This record gives sequence, structure tokens and C-alpha cells, in this order.
Amino acid sequence: MNGYSIIADNYRHLMEQGKISKEIAEKEIRIYEFLATCDETDKCIMVDSSAFNDIIKAYLRMAVMNAEISEKSQDKVLSQLRWIFDEKQAKEVLRNG
Repeated sequence: MNGYSIIADNYRHLMEQGKISKEIAEKEIRIYEFLATCDETDKCIMVDSSAFNDIIKAYLRMAVMNAEISEKSQDKVLSQLRWIFDEKQAKEVLRNG
């Protein structure tokens, strides 16, 4: 059992206690059970698929804005992120990051 399995179990308990709806719980359980089966390579494949690029960019954009980095610097950082997404694989980024 790993952390994702524990989270899935927690959602089961919340659903059984009536604290969250069955619809919400089932979706969360499905996702966390899937993640429980993934190793680091699987997660890298998911990131390399670009499925999460917009979310990662939004997090980074928020981080640089909250850090009060100049707009010019923000643009440079976001440009580098786009380039890295296009040119590097997740395993390489993890290894060198």
C-alpha cells in the first residue's frame, strides 16, 4: 500500500460516512487507485504527454507573480518552460533539475 492507496481509502470512508457524494468519491478513488499503480516512469510518461502542461504553466505563472518578479523576467521564465517542455523529457528534467 502506498500514499495514493491510503488517499483512495480515505475517500471511501468519507463516502461511507456521507461526508462527500458518491459521484465525487468514486472519481477521486478511481484516480488515486490508478496513481497507486504508477511508478516514476509512468508519471514521467504522463507529463511528457503534455496533458499537464497548462496546469504546470499556471502554477509557474502564479509563482513568479507572487514572487514579484518583473514582468520581463516572468516572460523569460515562461518562455524557458515552454522550450523545456518541447525539448526535454520529464526523466531528464528530474535527473538534472
